[in-house]
Amino acid sequence: MQKGSAHLLLILLSVLVISVAAVFFYTNQNKAQKFLNVSPVASVAEKKVENQQPKYSDADLGFEFTYSKDLTVKKDSEEEFNKRGNGDFRKNFKGYVGYEPAKFLGAATVLEKNENFETNPFSIWVFENLSELSIDKWFDNYWYYPFVWGVFDYASKTHIALEQEATISGQPAKSKVVSYQPGKPKFVYISKDQKMYLFRIIGEEGERILSTFNLK
Repeated sequence: MQKGSAHLLLILLSVLVISVAAVFFYTNQNKAQKFLNVSPVASVAEKKVENQQPKYSDADLGFEFTYSKDLTVKKDSEEEFNKRGNGDFRKNFKGYVGYEPAKFLGAATVLEKNENFETNPFSIWVFENLSELSIDKWFDNYWYYPFVWGVFDYASKTHIALEQEATISGQPAKSKVVSYQPGKPKFVYISKDQKMYLFRIIGEEGERILSTFNLK
């Protein structure tokens, strides 16, 4: 009997050890599974935040756009433009044609690391358009002030007249590539809410930024 009892006790102890081991294994396996299920989700979320592009917004002028992290955005003005060009472009324009350009409201410029304003990928200038001139009439009056302007009879400027039509942020737009300027910029006009928006777009990065442009 003693020998049989010893065997029975040994069997019970073995069953107990196996049961404890099984519970331990099952518990840790569930924890590992939970970890595996949660971890990738967290990684995707972190990656999404990491890849999110900065956004520039101007509530007064009513627009916003996104741009790459390696670029910077600066507000621009006629005064700063004049400094860079060593002249007074508004005064020169008026002296040449007898009337001033439309009232300037504001501007923003997206710059690369070298901060070259002549070939930067994206610029937007906004002017007052209280008379709600059409895009074509605006071009007749101002060309692409302050970037391009010259002889003011239509026959002399047909080589850079607006010709391509598009829709940007739900608004009709017209554009033209001026190939003889640095970077071969594309100039784009949009008219909305008594404002005229003039874009200067250079290269693929400029086009990408324009594709994110949104009028509020």
